[in-house]
Amino acid sequence: MSTDLNLPGPESGYIATFGSGDPHTLFGHGFAGAIRDTRPFGTGITGTRHFLHLPGHGGRPSPGPGWNYPQIAEVLAEALRATSASRALGVSMSAGGLLHLLSTAHPVTADLDRIALVLPASFTGFSAEVAEANRSHLERLRSLVAAEDIDGIVDLMLSREPAEVAQMPPARSWTRSKAENLVRTDMSDGLGLALEIAVDDTSESAENLRDFAGEVLVLTHEDDPAHPVEVAEAIHAAIPGSDLEVLPAGSILWRGRQEVRGILGEFFG
Repeated sequence: MSTDLNLPGPESGYIATFGSGDPHTLFGHGFAGAIRDTRPFGTGITGTRHFLHLPGHGGRPSPGPGWNYPQIAEVLAEALRATSASRALGVSMSAGGLLHLLSTAHPVTADLDRIALVLPASFTGFSAEVAEANRSHLERLRSLVAAEDIDGIVDLMLSREPAEVAQMPPARSWTRSKAENLVRTDMSDGLGLALEIAVDDTSESAENLRDFAGEVLVLTHEDDPAHPVEVAEAIHAAIPGSDLEVLPAGSILWRGRQEVRGILGEFFG
């Protein structure tokens, strides 16, 4: 496996690996994210840590327009098999992919004993209010990407963050990097994912989620339109025995990193 933090290539399955020994944990980022964003979640977690770049990210080619959660789930399944991971952490888009694997009782889930779902953005559906907010945001974002208006994209993305976070130089720099990638790479193929459903709302999906034998942590924070608390609560309700942690606004990426590391360190052991 590659140990290049930023750009592991096809020879490694676009996976950067750090540490050694058991257990093996796979980390998947969110939309417009990268390995550098998931690295902090691995701090203090023992064993071997595998960080994945999903298609359309980190130089990995997009599968084409119209991404969906079954596609993302299969990429994660392939990485889980390649790394022999028994634990996984997915952020936003990757959390949805992991949920899809659980809901379909994919064979790779039989080998998982711990899953952390961080900032889940999609489950079996959206409330009318959330669906309309997502649709409106996506329309504006598509227009700005088409116009190659990086400053406009940055402002739009930061408008969904708490005011204190939006003014933080590291947050602005990180958001600008995401905006540049949306304009300059094929990542924009996946913009419609904001309206996609991660899990089919069927009795079979519900049963598979209930039957998962491993431990599940659902970790989110308040006042994040892209990752509504109601989605995290619905996932928690659907997976018996799962743990739900809801932190104050802006905590997970910026203002509560130490607390997040403590929660993840305790969960993964």
